[in-house]
Amino acid sequence: MDCRSRSIVTVVACIIAAPPALLVTSLLGCDGDGAVTPVLTSLTISPTRATVQVGRSRLVQVSGYDQNHDAIGFTASWSVARGAGTITPGGETGATVATCSFEATTPGSATVEATADGLVARCTITVTEADGGPAAELTNLFFLHHSTGNGLIEGGDMRGVIDTCNTDNSTAFEFWDHGYNSEGLRDADGVWTGTSYDIPGDNTDPDGLHALWTTSNAARTAILANHEVIAFKSCFPASAITTPQMLDRYKAWYREMRDFFDTRPDRLFVVMSTPPLHRLATNLSEADRARAFADWLSSDQYLAGHPNVVCFDLFDALAGSDDGSVRRNMLLWDYEGSHSSSDSHPNALANQTVGPAFANFLIDAATAYDAP
Repeated sequence: MDCRSRSIVTVVACIIAAPPALLVTSLLGCDGDGAVTPVLTSLTISPTRATVQVGRSRLVQVSGYDQNHDAIGFTASWSVARGAGTITPGGETGATVATCSFEATTPGSATVEATADGLVARCTITVTEADGGPAAELTNLFFLHHSTGNGLIEGGDMRGVIDTCNTDNSTAFEFWDHGYNSEGLRDADGVWTGTSYDIPGDNTDPDGLHALWTTSNAARTAILANHEVIAFKSCFPASAITTPQMLDRYKAWYREMRDFFDTRPDRLFVVMSTPPLHRLATNLSEADRARAFADWLSSDQYLAGHPNVVCFDLFDALAGSDDGSVRRNMLLWDYEGSHSSSDSHPNALANQTVGPAFANFLIDAATAYDAP
């Protein structure tokens, strides 16, 4: 199901004002046959900036990448400067992600530094007096999507909405996004990084998302290491739910994904219902099943008891009401790109309306969640 148009890369917000990673390039290695040997060429640290209260901790993670922007194993050395806290390295050896726990001890600032093979990545941490507030702030926002998602990001100026929030409220949310593997990751400034998480099969349909989250793979590892609020969606072809059995299969996949999310309370997962299809690309039975899936995914039946899982109901934001009409549960007439073509990509008005709502939803969800 290829609904390609220009897409984006991951969205994540960290408590930062600087680039989310320090990238340093080194010399490439070659073996005796002249073939390029993968070597560590860059480190990406998350977060780059954070605020922690005295007596609390913050996990800092660094990922290593080779000259092809693929994850590569490495061993990091950790240090902390300026004395506002102490660190406990995770002790990983030869893994693609290394971790370190920072314990805040004294109001002030500290710099946590990871080094490996001559490369350096730094995280600046501000330590404040304890005030009984939330244990951790999630500021790195990430969005995995294809073309419809890119429309929300660009047409809805999601980064602009988040920047305005930061300016008005002295917050430090970062939005990252990832589109097709060929496009890869876009950073908080909206710049393509040249890095792809290599989503298995480049598949964000429900079966592909199920594979991403329920199996051990490099893409999952990288997303979890680099981002804190993780949103993901399928594109509109997934709303062609042709049978009741297919609907049941979708639900089973999302339950199994939720089982994995339960194991990572340090991350907030934003599931999204599938975008609706154009009235010329679907029928009432499929449209009603797509509505049923969206209603279930956003209901207490799916969400209750799982505080680190929330739902942005994209289907409901874009679809006509479930009102018994012949256009029910299909892409709204006002949101059709063409009234004579079956292309289901939402138009500019849809993106301008729903994109800001989605950006604010991510901010509100991140603010409300009390991460451990």
